Amino acid sequence: MSTVQALPAFARSRSWDLQDLQDVSRRFAFYMLVITGVTVIGFPLFWMLVCSFKGGGELYIFPPTFLPQQWTLQNYRDLFIQTNFLTYFANSLIVACGATAASLFIGAFGAYSLSRFDFIGLKSFSKAVLVCYMLPEVLLVIPLYVFVVQFNMADTLISLIIANTAFTLPLTLWFMRSYFNAIPVSLEESAMIDGCSRIGALWRVTLPLAAPGLVSVGIFSFNHAWNEFLFAIVFTSSETNKVLSVGLATWIGADNIYSWGMLLSAAVLITIPVVVLYLLVQKRLVVGLSEGGTKG
Repeated sequence: MSTVQALPAFARSRSWDLQDLQDVSRRFAFYMLVITGVTVIGFPLFWMLVCSFKGGGELYIFPPTFLPQQWTLQNYRDLFIQTNFLTYFANSLIVACGATAASLFIGAFGAYSLSRFDFIGLKSFSKAVLVCYMLPEVLLVIPLYVFVVQFNMADTLISLIIANTAFTLPLTLWFMRSYFNAIPVSLEESAMIDGCSRIGALWRVTLPLAAPGLVSVGIFSFNHAWNEFLFAIVFTSSETNKVLSVGLATWIGADNIYSWGMLLSAAVLITIPVVVLYLLVQKRLVVGLSEGGTKG
């Protein structure tokens, strides 16, 4: 059999020119860039996970070991026994879920009103909403703290839920308004002709069509509230109302519970809920971000 006959059919059917080589080079460069990006982002997470199973002595040896010489759960046991990690975790979960629910509820109805009803100052209000989102947290923390103290909500989880909702609500309104604008009004009118009220048409027709957008802003709200630090450290002070971000920050430098092993174990457990949530809604999240960015 000759060399030409041994070549695959697709190789015999075409001749490789300079354009083909350029295409292959671009694709190779793209794949290498993706692999490099994934490695840079993923390796710290992998190292954090692996080190959480190392013993105290092995964490400080040099040169460090890539994998634990002896896998152990001692760091996790110490975390639950010696600290209030479960309290912090429960508080963060309450704040994140509460802020997400409030932001979605208020944002969905508010954005629907901005999309479907015309009133004086609509355009100015829409722009003002976006400007409010651009303000950094450090400019909002003092006014919100004054509000919290006046209503006797200092050192409560409710204050954190309100603060996080106030910060994420402008983006929710802006994003969902664009999403509702792209949903034809005729669908709601058809539902109302069939006997639905406006609220019924919103609940049965519009919101299901806007589900990808709701998922997108819900993920953003949850992630922000889960990791938020500034509001939490200003508004709360007691040990029973601390959230994860503040609780773990107080460990650094505290001689009684200072331990890199426990910090790494806590970091792993903090990351798990966000990763699981992203995996559960990743398809809707991609659809919501792509469509929400193009709808106006």
